This record gives sequence, structure tokens and C-alpha cells, in this order.
Amino acid sequence: MNPKDMEKAIIRNLVDKTGRSLEQWLVVLRDTDLSRKRELKDYLKTVHGVGHFQAQTIVKFYFLD
Repeated sequence: MNPKDMEKAIIRNLVDKTGRSLEQWLVVLRDTDLSRKRELKDYLKTVHGVGHFQAQTIVKFYFLD
């Protein structure tokens, strides 16, 4: 599976794996006072139990938004 396909699969499976869609995760991040990529990834992983690649993908789209 190439990286683009992996990213699509992560996004497609977010609701099943985390209980929230990408759009819902972006709202969660907007509601924090955090602004750096590493802080946001760590927040998703430690506070919400999101996996590493899921957190990385969510934060990527947060900065594209």
C-alpha cells in the first residue's frame, strides 16, 4: 500500500477506530490552546488515546485547514 492509500485508509477508519471523524477531530484541536505540531500529536495520543499514525494524519489536515 502506498502512502496516499494508507492516509486514505486512516481517514476512512477514524470513526471506527476513534469514535470521531476527521472533521470532529479538527474541532477538538481548534478548541485547544496548542499550536505546534508535536504538542497537538502528543495531546491526541495522551489525552484521547489516538494512535501515532492517526494523530499524525489528523494534525496534517489540521494545518491544511
